[in-house]
Amino acid sequence: MLIPERSNLSNLLSIKQIPILCYHNINKFPAKQSTLKISEERLNEQLKMLYDKGFRTILPEQIYQYMNGDAAFPAKFFMLSFDDAHVEQFTIASPILDKYGFKGVFFIPSNYIAKKNYLDAAQIKKLSDQGHMIAGHGFDHRNITTISGNEWERQISKPLLSLEKITEKPVNCFAYPFGAWNETAIVELKKRGIKMAFQLMTRQSKNEPLFTIRRLMISGLWTPVELERRLAAVF
Repeated sequence: MLIPERSNLSNLLSIKQIPILCYHNINKFPAKQSTLKISEERLNEQLKMLYDKGFRTILPEQIYQYMNGDAAFPAKFFMLSFDDAHVEQFTIASPILDKYGFKGVFFIPSNYIAKKNYLDAAQIKKLSDQGHMIAGHGFDHRNITTISGNEWERQISKPLLSLEKITEKPVNCFAYPFGAWNETAIVELKKRGIKMAFQLMTRQSKNEPLFTIRRLMISGLWTPVELERRLAAVF
């Protein structure tokens, strides 16, 4: 079954949104699981459930086309995203994604690159080369609703250039640190060539749906059955 094409952005507000999952810390045996922490075993269980149910991943460019009415998609699709550049997203999550043929979006704060327990440039490049998307997440994970003036260059422009240098590809998607956004942030992102921006679960802007796309933080406490229930309820 295909979802009909949309002729303008306002239509998006009247249809179910594309399910977008947001993960952070992934560990083999975390002391405690939460919305910020998930075990390797539970991540695999959740993604296996989605695969077995017929879900497949798409990337932001396909979402952009859909939201602009330029494409239609099969009924079962979702987007996977990983925040904050934790090294386990490469060592643990990436092999699991490979197993199911899934692709993800990795939102990278540029100041974290190559620090202890975080992705280095070679790992980021390899993820990009494997077909995953690398996208912006600021410089040092600062709430961008609090910045102004020249700080936009430090927090947005320079980090985007750093990621483009690593991947040798345009970086035109962004995730708001802490999910926090405002109209000023949207204006500044547009100035810097950002096409889409992702928040968490606050209300989507009626004027800027492409810059307030919602994502659901996925808990390591959720069984596959609970994840399926939550996705149906939220999206």
